[in-house]
Amino acid sequence: MSSSTTSALHPRSITWWGIAGVLIMALGARTGVAALSPLAGEVELDVPLNGLWLGLLGTIPPLAYALSGVFTPRLARRLSLEGVAVLVSGVTALAHISRGFTPNYVGLFIATVVLMLGVGSINVILPGLVKLYAPRHIGQLTSLYSTAMALSTAGPAGVGLWLAEAFDWRWSLASWALLSVLAMVPWLVLLRFAWTRRAAEAAVLSDLPELPSLGALWKSPTARAIALIFSISGLTAYSIFALLPPVLIDQAGATPAEAALALTLFSLTGIPMSLTIPLLAVRKGWPSRLVVLAASSGVSGFLGLALIPQVAPLLWSVLAALGTLSFSMSLALIGARTATHQLATNLSGFVNTVGYLVAGVGPVVTGLLHEITGQWGASLFFLAALSLFSLPAAAVFAREHTVEEELAGSAQN
Repeated sequence: MSSSTTSALHPRSITWWGIAGVLIMALGARTGVAALSPLAGEVELDVPLNGLWLGLLGTIPPLAYALSGVFTPRLARRLSLEGVAVLVSGVTALAHISRGFTPNYVGLFIATVVLMLGVGSINVILPGLVKLYAPRHIGQLTSLYSTAMALSTAGPAGVGLWLAEAFDWRWSLASWALLSVLAMVPWLVLLRFAWTRRAAEAAVLSDLPELPSLGALWKSPTARAIALIFSISGLTAYSIFALLPPVLIDQAGATPAEAALALTLFSLTGIPMSLTIPLLAVRKGWPSRLVVLAASSGVSGFLGLALIPQVAPLLWSVLAALGTLSFSMSLALIGARTATHQLATNLSGFVNTVGYLVAGVGPVVTGLLHEITGQWGASLFFLAALSLFSLPAAAVFAREHTVEEELAGSAQN
């Protein structure tokens, strides 16, 4: 793209290109996570994929997301957010194609690792891009992109199966590369604008620390609070996806079809939450209320499933889902409680690293408690107690401080 083409872009056009890039990237972000498991039976006909190997693939996402939180902010400092967006879109496109046409399990495993690292980088840069291109509309754009991510999780189950039936499972997996390629377009348009902006920011950037370390961000109560609610919502979501069907079948006497319906309802609840929670999270006084709502809903849902699951299993499932509303809330707060897109990106890396390391432990702990006790009650009580641990974040958010203010105050003390 020529310099004259870039300079011809109106500032409003730059904003709209950025918004389009955020939304398209979010729409393709989770397809790789959700695309494989519905096709496992067909994949196994060509690539051995028994329970153990499928389980190993399932452990990749949270670990890759946590690792991405460490290196992506550093990459963004070198390449710009737009440069990282172009890079990870290209990498994820190649990874989708490689997953589709790999000849063996090793190739599938490596391609999945690369794909999940790319998705993890997308998770990290999206709040920074929102802060950069829509600083006055963080709630609205976070609402839209988190909803797009929810749709990207739900879409492959139906669309992927249709593509597999119409063509082949390999083409079905590889086809999701198209969204990654489309996501590159806005960022390629904006890349020269990004270089111009970075040149203008050079003097300012030279006065900033190279990158706030995890330890430095840990000194900010707001950063810790966002990481806390992100971690609890992630751990809860990962756990409930694993245990909700067996809990309803074993304790509520539900049929497999009824348990699947409850899990579907749990998943669908995420869409209206993605649309509404970020809008509320950026309003003064609302983050504290949302933390209390999430904690009380989670406790009610898990205690209901543990004590009286047969009474209203769908109600308990919905309440448990409401307990995870702090996920989309935390995405909005990353931008709302930072002053610059640079620190928003760094904070996002911190939150993703801490949050996904904690979230990945959830299914292991709940499964271990079930193995020890032979019942699901201990796992559900654990999740109910965990929901209460988010309450201290309400007091932190009520202060309405930014991370920069807290870090500056910490440095003076």
